[in-house]
Amino acid sequence: MRSPPADLALERLRPVLAAGWRLLAVSLDYVPEGAGSYHWRLTGEDGQPHFVTVDDLDRKDWLGSTRESVFAGLGRALATADALRHEAGLEFVVAPVACGDGEFLRRLDGRYAVSVFPFVAGRSYPFGSFPHARLREQALDMVAALHRATRVLGGRAPRHVPDFGGREDLTVFLLDPDRPWNGGPFGETARSLLATRTGDIARLVAGFDRLVEATVPARANPVITHGEPHPGNLMSVNGRVVLIDWDTAALAPPERDVAVIAAPGREDLDIYQQKTGRALDPAILILYRARWYLDDIASAIRMFRHRHHDTADTRLWRDGLAARLEQLPAWLDQLA
Repeated sequence: MRSPPADLALERLRPVLAAGWRLLAVSLDYVPEGAGSYHWRLTGEDGQPHFVTVDDLDRKDWLGSTRESVFAGLGRALATADALRHEAGLEFVVAPVACGDGEFLRRLDGRYAVSVFPFVAGRSYPFGSFPHARLREQALDMVAALHRATRVLGGRAPRHVPDFGGREDLTVFLLDPDRPWNGGPFGETARSLLATRTGDIARLVAGFDRLVEATVPARANPVITHGEPHPGNLMSVNGRVVLIDWDTAALAPPERDVAVIAAPGREDLDIYQQKTGRALDPAILILYRARWYLDDIASAIRMFRHRHHDTADTRLWRDGLAARLEQLPAWLDQLA
């Protein structure tokens, strides 16, 4: 996120870091990166850097329907990352730092939760397409190793439900697309644009839901997945690639990860299948790719339907909304 939440004060963050991780911050510098969490670089009294993450429990509805269930699910995801690193021996996993009580997450207040990670110095990549085939191959290697580690963790990881965030807001909008959005500077512009495509959006949601039901038998043998192994969650560090941001870690079909990485065609799918001995289902690949697209549309609705401000984040979503909606016919064709 390019700007910190307006209702989060640093004076509330410092005592939680001190009590949970015994980190006394000499400095806290905001890091305007990522799309789902807020980040700071903390420099402690010993001069060592740490990476502090604050998560909004109201914006992680894939983990639960209440703040308490989201907090519990996020804690399980972070504990899964720790186990992958220290029990399964996956050195590419950038795992969280445990609190003094062994947990990985602390409440900041009713809405926000805090976690701490090692500060990794290296080269990061922008969200989007893989910049070259070598990085895509390295990502496939990592998720193949991750999926093979499922037997080590057993059932400790949360189970992923193939749904998209912001469904409630999307449903309310489709029921009454003419109701004004007066909560911020971009609300009415976004609503007017979306209102021209309500029929297509509704058909896409229905097609997605049918595919979820149709693939239930094929999704019966899940593996440990990262969920979002795109270039924005990869870093090159001292000649090797690591995988960051494990809040989406969950048991799911392997297609959940492969759908994010694989280029069009069969080559990447064949590489993965050779590494794991596990066949991939084309219908489940479409399911998870469509989930990403619906998540984008629903996230825009949730952002602009409610109170918002003119920030770098809201401008980015406003400017990209028309292009996202132009992709609707292609997605309807795939789900057909």
